[in-house]
This record gives sequence, structure tokens and C-alpha cells, in this order.
Amino acid sequence: MCETNDGFLISEKDLELRGSGDFFGTAQHGLPEMKIANLFEDVKILKEVQILAQKILKDDPKLETKENQKLKALVADKFTKRIEM
Repeated sequence: MCETNDGFLISEKDLELRGSGDFFGTAQHGLPEMKIANLFEDVKILKEVQILAQKILKDDPKLETKENQKLKALVADKFTKRIEM
């Protein structure tokens, strides 16, 4: 922090050092339970996945189509106590 006052650089370094916190909970530091990606290193692919997820939810908000049934089951299994589906 002695070398810059750029908030983006500081927040990226903070993310790298402390982790992203708990997305669904109240913790504001540490690694999340779901360890599928490194938020600091995998920003580009995570953005692509975000766009794809938004398209899926726009086209099938309740994941009712045959092609989304496995996805719905995975989401329900992983997050059943955390989100309302």
C-alpha cells in the first residue's frame, strides 16, 4: 500500500492474500467452501462461465428442461440449505 493508491490493485492483492470470503455466508475473509477456481488467477474463465450461467437462467430460470436436469440436481445437492430453488 506504500507503492500505490490504486484501489483496484490494492483489492486484487487483498484477494490474492486473504482469499474471497464466504459467498453465501457472513465471513469476510478466507477461502470459500467451493474450491473450483482461484478467483485471482481465473478471472477470465470465470467471467465466461458467468455469461453462460446468465444465459442458462434467462432461457430456463427453474432449470426444468431435460438438458438442465443434471445441473439442477448438482445445484440442489450443493446449495440446498443456502438458496431457495
